[in-house]
Amino acid sequence: MSAGGSGAPAEGAVDANVILAVGIIGGLLGIYLSGINPIIGPVLSCLGAVCAILWGVIAIRSVASYGLGTGVPSIGYMSLGIGVIGALAGVGIIAAFNLSGLEIAGPILALIFAMLIGLLVAIVAKKIVGMKIPVMERCTAEIAGAAALAVLGFSSAVAGGYSIDLLLSAVVAPGYIAIFYILCTMAIQHPFNACLGPNEDQVRTLKCGASTAFLTM
Repeated sequence: MSAGGSGAPAEGAVDANVILAVGIIGGLLGIYLSGINPIIGPVLSCLGAVCAILWGVIAIRSVASYGLGTGVPSIGYMSLGIGVIGALAGVGIIAAFNLSGLEIAGPILALIFAMLIGLLVAIVAKKIVGMKIPVMERCTAEIAGAAALAVLGFSSAVAGGYSIDLLLSAVVAPGYIAIFYILCTMAIQHPFNACLGPNEDQVRTLKCGASTAFLTM
């Protein structure tokens, strides 16, 4: 069973906004470089996914510090589901509307879609369900965005690119998307649970997050 946090804002040695920037920039760069070379491209794409996972780990830590309890894995699986939907929708909308020449916008749209859906879900959880967590909206949106970049990063590594046709044939049809969903969920939500306790701190959780991210890679 997961334990909750202290009910106070999470603090750390590294600014959360810096980790956010690393997650977004690193994740997007990795995806964009996935097709530059059959060997180097997938490695870079996976490294970008690692950056995104670390961003998600810190977002989980922030929201869980308010005492989610067993909701830690729950918000992880929920947000990863949102991330998968956002990732496929973002790259798929380019092909759906025949926006030739704008394929480069796919990963960015994936990030935006995932974060918007995550924000809407968080608003419902806060306003209707009644979860009184001040950072609920921001953290759910961040976890969903990190999930989208992580799943898209690993998917691009397998497919050799991020176009929807490549992803559908190489990742979705064979079922790898389900594996990436589970692996990325565990990589993002496990570190805070594993490190939780009196000695939990951001650096320790980040180290555990790096280990789970590279194990997923």
